[in-house]
Amino acid sequence: MQDMREGMLRVKDELGPDAVILESRRVRMKGLRGFFAPLRMEITAAVDNNPSRTRVPEPPPHLEMEKGIREELSDLKKILTRLVMREERLPEISQKENELLKYWRFQLEQQEIIPELVTELLQEISGYLSEEIRLPDEVAGLFLRKSLRKRLKTLPEKGAPVQIFVGPTGVGKTTTLAKLAARYALYQGENVGIITIDHYRIGALEQLRTYSEITGLPLEVVMTPKDLRQAIEKFSRCQRILIDTAGRSTLNISHIKELAGYLQNLPPAEIFLVISATTKTRDLKLITDNFRCMNYNRLIFTKLDETGTYGLLLNGIHYTKLPVIYMTMGQSVPDDICLADADKIAALLLGEED
Repeated sequence: MQDMREGMLRVKDELGPDAVILESRRVRMKGLRGFFAPLRMEITAAVDNNPSRTRVPEPPPHLEMEKGIREELSDLKKILTRLVMREERLPEISQKENELLKYWRFQLEQQEIIPELVTELLQEISGYLSEEIRLPDEVAGLFLRKSLRKRLKTLPEKGAPVQIFVGPTGVGKTTTLAKLAARYALYQGENVGIITIDHYRIGALEQLRTYSEITGLPLEVVMTPKDLRQAIEKFSRCQRILIDTAGRSTLNISHIKELAGYLQNLPPAEIFLVISATTKTRDLKLITDNFRCMNYNRLIFTKLDETGTYGLLLNGIHYTKLPVIYMTMGQSVPDDICLADADKIAALLLGEED
């Protein structure tokens, strides 16, 4: 070989691309001719046959990109296949609910929860009750209770200085006011003043006068909106002023608006819409709609001891988007009233409490 370049080409050609040059030197040809000829290149080369040290050539960049695209397309195909299979199963699942889902549907419907809420609740837990995920009844019940609690709005006592009680006839507004008045005065040591706008029902006025005499709390009877404002000023030193209003027929819009006129230009107040738990579900919507002109901002549910169905509590919160603060369950003053508790209401709705 004449030079190094020619030598390298011959090595690669004879031994392959993995050949390694070990040594190179210039030597003379043997014999007389070699004395006069130019020096030639002698190269010593070898091939490493150990596969562990064999270097694998890297593929060109465009081949790597094509490989990545093929892998992504394969993954997408798998995802689409799973989605299509799932969609094909949905009608089958919706047409044939499993037994546990049917049980909870029956339970919620027995509590007279409105159909749209029943559907929403079951849709939320259906994933946990599918044929693929068989949970124990108790665990499934916990998921349903969690869904109920999200919808059961409650708040602690706000402690507003002025509290007003409005609602239809016969729901227990006066008794509820008396319970809270005694609770604030006897248990919390507050100065409480009572005002009544209900000069239409003699029985209601006499009831409040009796409570006033027993508890020693001052009572004012007002006849006009101006009288109401003056009575509130008179009780300005009281920590709490409770105002009773006359019950009005849900269908008598003009009387409700007349009563709403009393509440204009008053200090900020908690205005409780008082609803009996025995109210028919179809009448509940009328009550919540027709009393909106009174700007109620809180709910009280009464007479829980007179019914075995409690869906109305959830329905009322759903219709009004307002929290329930108190619940009453008897006529005893001041004992039969308590702060609303979402866990307790959920337990009642699921038939877990007597």
